[in-house]
Amino acid sequence: MDINCYNSRLDIDLDTIGENINKIRAYTGGLEVLPVVKSNAYGLGTVPIANYLVRECGIRFLATARIFEACQILDSGCTDAEIMILGPVPSYSIPVAVERGIQIPLFLKQDAKQLSEEAAKRGISQVKAHLKIETGMNRIGVKPGEELEDFLRYVNSLGNITIDGVFTHFATADQANEGAGNDFTREQFARFQQGLEQVKQAGISPRFIHCCNTGATTWLKEAYPLCTHVRVGSLYLGYSSIQNDWNPIGVKESASWKTLIVNLRTIQPGESVGYGRAFRPASPAKVATIGIGYGDGYVRSFAMNHAPVLIHGTRCPFVGTAMDQSFVDVTGVDCQIGDEVTLFGTDGAGNQISGLEIGHLMGETRLAMFTHITERVARVYHTKTEG
Repeated sequence: MDINCYNSRLDIDLDTIGENINKIRAYTGGLEVLPVVKSNAYGLGTVPIANYLVRECGIRFLATARIFEACQILDSGCTDAEIMILGPVPSYSIPVAVERGIQIPLFLKQDAKQLSEEAAKRGISQVKAHLKIETGMNRIGVKPGEELEDFLRYVNSLGNITIDGVFTHFATADQANEGAGNDFTREQFARFQQGLEQVKQAGISPRFIHCCNTGATTWLKEAYPLCTHVRVGSLYLGYSSIQNDWNPIGVKESASWKTLIVNLRTIQPGESVGYGRAFRPASPAKVATIGIGYGDGYVRSFAMNHAPVLIHGTRCPFVGTAMDQSFVDVTGVDCQIGDEVTLFGTDGAGNQISGLEIGHLMGETRLAMFTHITERVARVYHTKTEG
């Protein structure tokens, strides 16, 4: 759709994403990168991000969280990369996975049985899947030891399932500089090693082995020799998940959210702004109405707690919000209707409100804001080679 139909836009620098991928490869000693393209690519757009990763960054293996996300990528014509699903796949989606060649995570016997039967129906001699090993997250997976031994025996008995990959997920890898987080991650890694050894003893040689998520990729270097890939989400978009924002890889943020001032008004003492009379100035205040609200995905509680925006390099606080419009205090700022407002990211003069800062202020994970952004916001993709 024409960008002129939108009140705001998310500017996405694809070159920065490509540079981040290369930085991750170099930092890990040449390990391949398995980008996670889930939740609309963390708000940046599933199809454009996946296509860029495959066509421009040489990625040949992608992860999503849902079957429909994988199908979106395949339906776009992006078929040069294999795709795996990280989360549980409902039984009714397994036929789609088999038909489309999408790898699902196996951890339940009934799923393995259905996968085998669906492949047989279609005359597929071997169907590929990933084995999820449970090491401490306790969401999905098979525990090393007797449980895994029994599961591998069952899968092998089916005769037509190839365990193409083995993976796990770390619960505290974002706590890189905290002893307890380090210790538990290393406990999980030891359990993963145990499970992987059982897999090999069962005569299985997986092509893909990955345990390092974004957090672990930055510091769990002892896992690198065991793995074929590092599995990263926010990292390739420019956000380390480490709680103190430690960024040894030097990745850079790749997106900025912009809107415009749509009205200006001076509010006198005794007057108020917005629903519930949210803002009542004690002295005359200049208030800008801007063209986004919580219906666009800006978190209402964040706005109501006076989150900052950038206008001409000056940080201006929200003083109210509604579904479609919001209010910002611009007292003392030289601005006009039509001027640009940066909600997060970098403005044209190099000033920045970091997504990491927003995460801290919101008290949420770094990418919470991104995943809230709705389809009412245009996604605009930039590269140095465009045009």
